[in-house]
Amino acid sequence: MMKRKAALAVGALAIVFGATVPAAAAPTTAASRTGTFYGTYQHADGCVYLRSAAGYHYLLEGYTMGGNGGLYKKGGGFIAYPGWKIAAHGTQYNKTSTTLCTTWGAYRRIKATSIYAY
Repeated sequence: MMKRKAALAVGALAIVFGATVPAAAAPTTAASRTGTFYGTYQHADGCVYLRSAAGYHYLLEGYTMGGNGGLYKKGGGFIAYPGWKIAAHGTQYNKTSTTLCTTWGAYRRIKATSIYAY
């Protein structure tokens, strides 16, 4: 909130004095949304994903792949096999990082509080 107020103050001063404001002064926020996301469970490179109907792959944080290829909550608890329809309730966000998930990447992520097969 402080960054936003500071950026607004800089912008207001720039308008008053006729100066230009560099793009770096504008506040930036990561795109995120909360809700229930539907798709099918898929895995690649040892990473687990929800594949949406639009074809996007979302890395499922806090979940892992078992030896049988199934989706599990970390610490146990089977959820689904590849190809099963799943619903993930949580927050979707985008994060740029280095990862071993090279097939579909890890830019789009879902931090799910619960996932269930339907």
